This record gives sequence, structure tokens and C-alpha cells, in this order.
Amino acid sequence: MKKFFRYAVTAIVFFMLSSSVGVVHGQIIKGEVFLGGNLSQVDGDQCYGYKKAGFSGGAGALIPITNYMDIGLEVLFNQKGAFKRDSLSYSSEFTGRYNLRLNYVEVPLMLYLIDKDRFSVGLGVSYGRLVGLKERINGIDRGTSVGDGNLSWKNGYQGSDLSNIKTFEQLNKVFYKTEGFHDSIQIPQWIANSTSYRNSDWSICADIRYRIYNGLHAELRYQYSIIPIRTRLFYRDPHENIIQPEHPLRVQYNNQITLRIVYIFNEQRSQVNKKTQQAIP
Repeated sequence: MKKFFRYAVTAIVFFMLSSSVGVVHGQIIKGEVFLGGNLSQVDGDQCYGYKKAGFSGGAGALIPITNYMDIGLEVLFNQKGAFKRDSLSYSSEFTGRYNLRLNYVEVPLMLYLIDKDRFSVGLGVSYGRLVGLKERINGIDRGTSVGDGNLSWKNGYQGSDLSNIKTFEQLNKVFYKTEGFHDSIQIPQWIANSTSYRNSDWSICADIRYRIYNGLHAELRYQYSIIPIRTRLFYRDPHENIIQPEHPLRVQYNNQITLRIVYIFNEQRSQVNKKTQQAIP
């Protein structure tokens, strides 16, 4: 994957350097830089709301396809995760503090539709590589690592893959080969929760961009994972009096909103070229 990012960075640098001389369909290939922030959550955990703030920044290139359509290639550093303060549940039980930070290097590929050189709407896919993480529960570092993000068997009970199991009934069949066994306290003794997050994240992106002044734009982007980043088992612990959720086995996905400032190089020159091309009979 290092080669993949090296090629992506090389391509963007090439497009940005060639933007002063290169012309595609009468327009110049445009370089762009990004600076902004994320509000994110992880769907499938026991925290709710876009409460984790993070940094987002990087560089990219816009390649014109027609007068009203561009392809964007970006290289970004994105911080995602989840956050929950100490609180009381609906049943007046104390729930602890949770803080998850996931750092990604991402390469989004976007298709932009442009309206009157002021608005643009984008849709695309992004590949992200997890380059750092920290998961803390009640101030204690869990030591979570980068890996496959799947549940595993405890020592002495190795068996089949548990990544597709979603209910305790399915767990019963794996453990006991019988129907109708519902002891939710004994089941977790046989398996270990995932101690890793998946090292890659494929996601879809949708955004809207508005030109503020010359090459300066404001952009709002929504991004969501299309493959799970982790599988977790939430269960009743008789020693901690934790309530068992309705769906104990959950797959988790990144869910992110980004607000950023975008500066596009040579945008005015590209607009002049476009008007000149449109005036040619």
C-alpha cells in the first residue's frame, strides 16, 4: 500500500505542476489544497452523535473532463473516531467515558458536476489506510492495534470464523450445536472481543462546494464506510451489571461530516479558457 500512496502523491504533484501549462478540453488542470475539520462517530458502538472532532487536510488535483465536469484526486490526512462523556443511562446506571481516535491517510476519487463556476456537487469513493489509533475506556488505554477487526476465539476454544455471526442464537449453534440455549452470560467466556481495527477503510463520499471568492471555496462533505472497520460483542457482565443490548454482535462503520476550506490554483485562468472555448463557433 505504500506504493499506492506514493503513486497517488506523485500523480497529484504532477497534475499540480502541469497545471500551469497543461490543457484538457480548453481548460487547465487545477491544483487544490484542503484545510478543515471532521465531526465523526462510529456506527455500531454504544456511543451516539457526531461528538468526535478531528483534523482534515491535504492536497489534490482537478482534471477537467468537460466544461461542466471535473475528476478530483486527493491525498488527505483524516482523523475519525467516537467520543462519550461520563453519563447515566435511561435506567440510572452509570456508563463510563469512551474516547476513540482513528488516524487515516486517504485517497478519495471524486466526480464533480459544476454549475456556473460557483457551485459544484461531488460523488466518489475513498480508500483509507489506518496509520494510528488510540482507544481509551474510563481513561485506560485498551491497547487496541491495527489488524483484521474480527472477533476471535479464546485460547483453547479456537474454531470457525465469527465475523458473520449477528445473534446469540447463531452463537449457540456454534458453541453447543443445540437449539434454544440462551445463556448470554456463559457465551462470552468462549470468545475474545476484537482487539484490532481493520487496517483499511473503503467509503463513499458526497459533498457540495461553494466558491466564496476567486479560488477560495467552502465545502461540506459526508463520508460513510462501505465495509466494516471492526466487529464487537456487547454482552451482559454479571460483575459489572451492564445491560445487554438488543443486538449484541455489531459491525462498526465510520460515519463522518467534514467542513473544510478549499483553495484551487489557476481557477480564474481555467474559467477564461472555458469562456474562450465556448465562444469558438
